[in-house]
Amino acid sequence: MRRLAICTLIILRLLRAESVSAQGAAKGPPADQLQRAAAVFNAGQWADANAQYAAIAKKFPDNALAVFRTGVTLTELGRPSEALPQLRRGEKLGAPTGNAAFRLAQAFAELKMGDSAIAELRRAAANGMYLPQSALEQDAHLAKLSGHKDWHAVLDEYDAIAHPCLHDPRFREFDFWVGDWDVTPNGGPPPPKPARNRITLEESGCVVQEHWEGMGGSTGQSFNIFDRSTGQWRQTWVDNTGGQHDYAGSLVNGNMVLEGTTPNPNGGLGRVPTRLTLFHVSKDTVRQFSQSTADSGKTWTVNYDLIYVRRVP
Repeated sequence: MRRLAICTLIILRLLRAESVSAQGAAKGPPADQLQRAAAVFNAGQWADANAQYAAIAKKFPDNALAVFRTGVTLTELGRPSEALPQLRRGEKLGAPTGNAAFRLAQAFAELKMGDSAIAELRRAAANGMYLPQSALEQDAHLAKLSGHKDWHAVLDEYDAIAHPCLHDPRFREFDFWVGDWDVTPNGGPPPPKPARNRITLEESGCVVQEHWEGMGGSTGQSFNIFDRSTGQWRQTWVDNTGGQHDYAGSLVNGNMVLEGTTPNPNGGLGRVPTRLTLFHVSKDTVRQFSQSTADSGKTWTVNYDLIYVRRVP
């Protein structure tokens, strides 16, 4: 049901995106005529929609929407060779490039012109066409491309648009922290019970989320994401004492080094420059080391030094 809902939403977005306005509103088709044509188009009544849009395009030959949708309906009616010139002209008149390329790909697929269809799908992607991989796989026209040598590569390209964090290796730099961990002080006497920290991947692999459960009822979360606009990792921490920490940094020699500010420990106004380093000791061990400075980085004071050991299921 969820996949069906997503595909339905994508189709609706596609239809809305194709609803380009006619050039010159005063000289364009009457609004009620366009509304009637749109109603049967959106209902998938292709023969009726084709007749109505073709009539509009004949009277208003420069109306991008009417020309373009005449082409779309021709493909749906099994007349892709007739659709091609209408789709191309509709694009020249102003139909969105991404949508036009996608509809041309459908027509080429029906004509068994696989290379041309693949090229148009890539042009659609390059021009901002957003479609999940499942929508492409379930498209009845594009099903004819399933045996093409580049089909799976195109699916991967569209998945990279829909889920960029799963395809960008920079988003995986902090994955060494992902897991369920027992946390104890480094080098100190072991507590009666270790703290627990669960680190999970959220939002299609874009966010590394921390779920802290400390001794004495302390809890907190941090949200970590690679910010492509700055080329750095960002961390925001919040907890059940009202604490809020901000950091930014990057991977250095396999370890995550973040610098930022934390609240003044006495509860007053002001923030303290802080450095947070997570050392990737091994696949089952991580060290978290926090320092702060009161003299602009000349000297640093240790806030805490923790060892993470992966919990045994």
